[in-house]
Amino acid sequence: MKKLLILAFALAVGSSAFAQNKPSAKYSGVVDKYDAATKTLTIKRGDKQGDFVVADTSEILNGKAKADASAFAAGQKAEVEFVMDGATKVIKKAKITGTTTK
Repeated sequence: MKKLLILAFALAVGSSAFAQNKPSAKYSGVVDKYDAATKTLTIKRGDKQGDFVVADTSEILNGKAKADASAFAAGQKAEVEFVMDGATKVIKKAKITGTTTK
């Protein structure tokens, strides 16, 4: 009976940890705007644009240095890795570099 309880507990812990690993995707382009009130970053790529939410757990890099969301500025190149939370794209990691030449 004790072994059965240990096995059930191990399966429950393993299953919940696996469920939290959502698949991620990547998107890159140029920062169009950042809305600090809604924590929404808009990135344009050609004719398309993507809107992403910056969470408290989002990792933001300006070049190789850690930064916060205030580092986002229009015209910067950006690469984001995100997960879907319902219909919302939540940033796991964002890397911004310099500005584009137009």
